[in-house]
Amino acid sequence: MENNSQVDPRNKLNALTGKEWIRFTKSWFIADGKASEISHEIELHPASFPPAMIQEFIEFFTKPGEKVIDPFLGTGSTMVACDQCQREGVGIELYEKYVDTAKSRTSAEIYQGDAREIIYELIHKGEKFSLCITSPPYWRILTKRKDYNQKARKKKGLDLQYGKNPKDLGLISERENFLCELVQIFFQIKELLVDKGHLIIFVQNVREKGELFPLAFELALRLRSEFKFLGEKIWLQNQKVLRPYGMPYSFVPNIHHHYCLIFQKP
Repeated sequence: MENNSQVDPRNKLNALTGKEWIRFTKSWFIADGKASEISHEIELHPASFPPAMIQEFIEFFTKPGEKVIDPFLGTGSTMVACDQCQREGVGIELYEKYVDTAKSRTSAEIYQGDAREIIYELIHKGEKFSLCITSPPYWRILTKRKDYNQKARKKKGLDLQYGKNPKDLGLISERENFLCELVQIFFQIKELLVDKGHLIIFVQNVREKGELFPLAFELALRLRSEFKFLGEKIWLQNQKVLRPYGMPYSFVPNIHHHYCLIFQKP
């Protein structure tokens, strides 16, 4: 909770007190979305995030009234978080069904279409943002995954992947091509950020054909050529069920965490 009366006058980044600042810098946290807050339309999306968690990041990396962009918006949790803490949100989402859900949750400005094309338009309009916070597709994790969670979603009639639009990055078959496309989007985002603005990416490492592909680490390494890498926070999902992956032959981790990679535009 922001309390301007206790903010250090030297603090140009946010409107937090010293205690709130220090609390946020802990390198891991547990955040589980409340089932009562998740409608069927939100649950339909294969990777929705709790707005309260996003709000904490927005409140740390911006001040009230500043602009925040999410180029992979999904069902709109980032825009809901912006509404709740008086930031001006702009979202981009490829699929119409998720745009419709997002618009039912927020009055923020939402564009439907390919993030690459819309970011280009925003750059040429002269738009500027203090923060980009987003979670891109985790490569082919949805199109190739056939685990317990996917079976449960199928039984409930929920989406198993975002869709079949050829512009969907999650449908790119070659890993290197996917990485190059994703990195180029974030290099575009750099042009939208104010000087010393921040980029936050929620991402997981991905299991592919028995091998763990370090997507989070690859992104961090590649983006360092254009951004200053400030570090990461680790989001722990304590509510997820443990599954007997690999048992009794091999170690296969139950991946119940995301990396929140934090970058700054020089």
